[in-house]
Amino acid sequence: MRFKAEIFSQEEIKLVHQKTMELLENTGIWVKSRRAYQLMKEAGAQVDDETQRVYFTEDRIMEALKKAPKKIVLAARNSKYDYEIPSYESRHTMSGICTNIYDPYTGEQRESTKEDVRNVGRVFQKTITGMVAWTGCSAVDVPEKTHCLHEMAAIIQGTSKHVQFELSNTIESGYAKKILDLLTGSKEEFIKRKIASVLYCPVSPLTQDANMLDAYLELSDYHVPVNIYPMPLIGLTSPASIFSTIVQINAEVLSAITIFQTANPGWPVIYGVASGAADVRSGAYVKSGEAPLVSLGGTALARYYGLPCCVTGGGTFETMPAYLGGADLIDGIGTCDNGMAVSLEMILTEDEIAQRTLRICRGIRINANTDLVDEIKKEGPGGAFLAHKSTMINFRDKDEIYSSPYFPSVLRGSINEKSDSIAIANKIVREILEGPIEDELPKEVVAEIDKICADADTYVIKNEI
Repeated sequence: MRFKAEIFSQEEIKLVHQKTMELLENTGIWVKSRRAYQLMKEAGAQVDDETQRVYFTEDRIMEALKKAPKKIVLAARNSKYDYEIPSYESRHTMSGICTNIYDPYTGEQRESTKEDVRNVGRVFQKTITGMVAWTGCSAVDVPEKTHCLHEMAAIIQGTSKHVQFELSNTIESGYAKKILDLLTGSKEEFIKRKIASVLYCPVSPLTQDANMLDAYLELSDYHVPVNIYPMPLIGLTSPASIFSTIVQINAEVLSAITIFQTANPGWPVIYGVASGAADVRSGAYVKSGEAPLVSLGGTALARYYGLPCCVTGGGTFETMPAYLGGADLIDGIGTCDNGMAVSLEMILTEDEIAQRTLRICRGIRINANTDLVDEIKKEGPGGAFLAHKSTMINFRDKDEIYSSPYFPSVLRGSINEKSDSIAIANKIVREILEGPIEDELPKEVVAEIDKICADADTYVIKNEI
């Protein structure tokens, strides 16, 4: 039987839904994108031209939810990494908001570059639980107006798993389509095998962004899956209440889903949740115990609406409950310093933590290989089981008795477990970076991707954007 956490009763989920509908119908959402605002206005939604608010009725929300696909295959360049969501158990995505990286050779923290984004992909490629490669960090060494496009290009060059990226403006959208066409052959082929998705962040509280939303509406004909990912900070951009924060997140996600489904019915969307508390002294984000509680609430709501989901909270021991909720994707692997930096070593060590945690989530199995009571009867008092065939079988079965190929079990619980594990991971990271790129793109394809990015840079400079 699987081990799973339930954060809400059915009555409580319905209460969240009811409170959400009250917000959407009576308070409304500020839709800053003129294109999206006009789209909803023409679709018959109640609007306020002065405040640019859109009011969403429950009927409109539920109709949009009916149109949203209930299953999505997040395809990969290498099809063995294709990942269908909803899934049987959680898998990992990277973060993408880090602006710093811990250099694997010097150990020092520095600003991250485009090459670092590529290297994040190379290390993420080797993880067991990693299935969706968000860019991992920012490229601060490229033009600001096209940095998302450069990061998209870099992560694609680093991994053959499914990639997720952001776009900050409509200029990037056109060039992003060119990269997707180059990789798959055509728009039609991309629609068949969606090897990339995008992350969209509503602006808390209750605001749909202008530039990012416009950028993604440009991708509507490609059906690029959208991970809708509000990031309210409890006590600052949402109330100092976990319940109320979840209600607010739900309103932001459902209103975004409705906009996307109005633009193109059947557009694949992922219900996303990312939140945490603010430090009461500094106001800084704190990756504390509140984050997995919000993630558990978001997972429950995604399942209530029949949608795939992605939540924050992977990697650290404090966020383990997020795995017990059974989210399809959990982000944050490899991030540190409250989400501001990435460590290539931590990608591997937190992949290890995830594997251990997922073993716990699989619970106690009862089958032909685990019902060994007859062996107890045979051995009787004072017997031993080391020589039994079943012992060899189950010690090789990670779903029964977990063991790691990289991190020796003797480290567990030792005073130096963390530092020793990081040292082991550093050695592996260097081997990865100094070795061949797995599933490396042909040189001519890389050159063409780089040219597309350069053309975008030239366009921005020429038009003084």
